[in-house]
Amino acid sequence: MKIILSTDFSEENKVLLPYAIDFLKDTGGEIIIFHAYMDNIFIGSNSYPGNMDTDNYFTTEILIELEKNSQQIMEEKTQYLVDLIKEECANNITVRPILVSGDPEEELIELSKKENPDLILMGTRGKGGKRFLEGSLVKSVMTRCDVPMLFIPNGYNWRESKEVVYATDFSENDITTIDRIFKILKPYKPHIHVIHFMEDTDNPNESIQMEQLEQAFLKKEFEGEIHFQLVHTDNAPQALKIFCERNDISLSSFIAYRKGFFDFMFKEKLDKDAFFNLNIPMLTFKDNE
Repeated sequence: MKIILSTDFSEENKVLLPYAIDFLKDTGGEIIIFHAYMDNIFIGSNSYPGNMDTDNYFTTEILIELEKNSQQIMEEKTQYLVDLIKEECANNITVRPILVSGDPEEELIELSKKENPDLILMGTRGKGGKRFLEGSLVKSVMTRCDVPMLFIPNGYNWRESKEVVYATDFSENDITTIDRIFKILKPYKPHIHVIHFMEDTDNPNESIQMEQLEQAFLKKEFEGEIHFQLVHTDNAPQALKIFCERNDISLSSFIAYRKGFFDFMFKEKLDKDAFFNLNIPMLTFKDNE
């Protein structure tokens, strides 16, 4: 198994490390520590043009220093991860650092195409109070990247990803996606709660679709448990939050649809904020429809 651990070098990103190690300690594999250290900058001479904002203008000397500092931090983070792996006696895990200059989102997507990892792991907040890969940026990267992505919220304390909620809107990719969840979370033997929110209690189609999805897994072999449930509600975000609290959910999962900002998924029943507000890890899959 190969994991890309995308980091902005913030202290908050340390929460990613135990997840990466835990996924690999039984089967072995490789962790690629990835960092893009430059974004939207200008390179020029030592004198700033009068019509250019100096806050966005880096001289060649500054860029060289920035690269040097980034390399030093990368070496420190890599060694820190190697030491953690040794503490876990996980000799079957290797670490490879990749440091590049460029836009973090674009560089990450290109790296995922080149390396073809099994999972991309990253935090949802960034250094200096800036929310790294949140908002429109996190929506963009999860809808563009072909690799499953696991987002860990800032300040989250590691716990086994055993109780999982998968929110479905009856995509033709549901069966494949659930299979992938079982495969990724195999070390935990997960209990997957497949739920769908419905407003019209008299609509038989949604009940039929859920039954068909459940039938598809009766003859499948997998390590873990799976249950299916229709949730009747006129407030899907609140119902999702209550469901997760009552069932001690430690990870949410869904297909990230390529839709407008306010029509992210589930026909406006839920948007990305509903999942962010759970303050638990999110495992997302690109929509391939």
